[in-house]
Amino acid sequence: MPKKLVGQIISLILFMLLSTHILIFFFFFVKTDFHKELENRIDNGTYINQMFSAVNVIENSKFRDDFSLSSFRVKFYVINNPLFDTNHLTSRDKLLSNNLQEKMGTQYPNASMQQLYVPQSRIYIALKNFVEYIDRIGTDEIQTYSPAVILQSQVQLNNGQWVVMLILDVYPYPTWMAETLKPLSIFTSFFLLFSIIIILGITSPLAELAKKAHQLGIGEKIKEVKLRGPIDVQNVIIAFNTMLKRVTNVNDHRARALAAISHDIRTPLTSMRLQAEFIAEKDIQDNIFKKIDEMEQICEATITFALQDSWAEKTRVFDIVSLVDSLCSDLSEQGLDVSFELTEKIKVAGRPVALKRAITNLIKNGVEYGNSVQVSIIRSDTVLKIHIIDDGKGIPVDKMELLFAPFERLENSRNRNSGGLGLGMAIARSVVRSHGGEIELANAENKGLDAIVVLPLSPSLMD
Repeated sequence: MPKKLVGQIISLILFMLLSTHILIFFFFFVKTDFHKELENRIDNGTYINQMFSAVNVIENSKFRDDFSLSSFRVKFYVINNPLFDTNHLTSRDKLLSNNLQEKMGTQYPNASMQQLYVPQSRIYIALKNFVEYIDRIGTDEIQTYSPAVILQSQVQLNNGQWVVMLILDVYPYPTWMAETLKPLSIFTSFFLLFSIIIILGITSPLAELAKKAHQLGIGEKIKEVKLRGPIDVQNVIIAFNTMLKRVTNVNDHRARALAAISHDIRTPLTSMRLQAEFIAEKDIQDNIFKKIDEMEQICEATITFALQDSWAEKTRVFDIVSLVDSLCSDLSEQGLDVSFELTEKIKVAGRPVALKRAITNLIKNGVEYGNSVQVSIIRSDTVLKIHIIDDGKGIPVDKMELLFAPFERLENSRNRNSGGLGLGMAIARSVVRSHGGEIELANAENKGLDAIVVLPLSPSLMD
């Protein structure tokens, strides 16, 4: 079963068309199947009576007209020689011949009847010959079909001629059946083409809606989805556009509120810094400046974390290996012990500035608590993993999740002399998750903590 809605609907249409055609042919064969009636007419003497009547008419007719006696399945002929040899009749043929002789009387002693085969179901015969027809496709073999003779009878007239009666079966395989398949195929093709156009008109708005929802989920700014498609799909689009407006308004309101808070807090901090300049005691003044600097750092970090979802950076395609390589080189030049295992280029779709910030936070966190960091990138079929391994002591497994909590610092498990506000890991996870990825933590064997950035790979960008 196809996974996409278009494929499923087309499969359903094809199934319904095929089922309809099969049912039509089935009911046709059922309604035109007379093999039971033929058997009954042979057994109850109907054809014997027809032969008797035909002989009387021909004997008493001065024109010897055999054409007027014939019908669709019963044909009469007047010939000069017998049609078949009576020396090779079966027991059933002899029984039929005796019944015919009794009916004709002693005036016509040379009367015989022969049944060539037992009537069979038309569905069985048609399927059998259809399989043979399929087997002959692509070959030069040509098979012609004509009505089969199921029963033949002969009576010698007084003038020496013979009256012959042939009982015809239906065509074993209707010649029109193969010809019917051609227009049916053409009609089915046009019907499918029209159906595909209609189905695409239904599913294309849903595909666009899914794309927009994915872009919104990774933090991109998107426009409203154009209203199109059937009314049910339009209702979904209207609901999505309404949700988009509300989410955008909430984010914009939060950004404005945090900007106002930042401005309002900086004003008294600036005033406090100016007043601290007039403090004579140097120790007290330095302590106040330190507290003011710490409060400003907390404000900046809090606003940066809260505005994470409001970044205006657009998604683009870039080489993640080059980004990590240049980042590690820059950090090494700043005096940090960082090494990177270079690999082949890997293209990803994302926001490079945001990812660079997240990876920087992870590397600096590793250097701060583990002195040195080793960075490597491993690519699989669907994801890539950026391993950031430090040389520290690691942390307990049950406390790994606490690292991602804002303002949380596990100083008991790491270096107590370290600083920081505890927002670096939270910001890094927020960035990575906005790209559809995740940050996993594990204690590396014989090393410290292994922070693994898992990012999905787009199928369209994979080699």
